Amino acid sequence: MITFGRATLLTSDLAAAAAFYRDAFGFVTLFEGRFGDFPLLHVGPGGLTDAGLWVRPAGPGDPVGRQGGTGPFLVLYLGPEDLDATVERCTALGAPPHHTAADDQGRYAHVRDLDGNEIVLAALTGRADHVAYP
Repeated sequence: MITFGRATLLTSDLAAAAAFYRDAFGFVTLFEGRFGDFPLLHVGPGGLTDAGLWVRPAGPGDPVGRQGGTGPFLVLYLGPEDLDATVERCTALGAPPHHTAADDQGRYAHVRDLDGNEIVLAALTGRADHVAYP
C-alpha cells in the first residue's frame, strides 16, 4: 500500500509560511530540523506519517508562488460548517478569496498563500467520488 507523504512548498520566508498554514488551516509542525545546512520543516493537518507539506526556502530561479503553474497548488477539503470561518481566517491573514463558487456538490473558495500559491478550499456536500471541479 502506498500513502501520500509530503509535497514540497517553496517559500521566500520559511517562518511566515509555516505560521500562515498554522493560523489559516490549523496545520501543525510535524518535524523541524536540518539535514546538514538544509532546513527540514514539515507541516500538515495530521500526524507525522499523514500527508503534509515539506516547506523549504526557495533558491534562485525557483517558482515561488507559481508551483501549480496557472492552476491551484493545493486543494483542502473541509466540512461545510468550517468554510466560512476558514475564509475569515485567510482574509484576516491577508489572503481573501479571489474566487468563490457553489453548486449542488458543495461550496468553494480560492485563496492565495503569502507567496501567491493558489489554494482551493472545498466544502463538499455531495458524493465525494462524483465531484466535478468548479
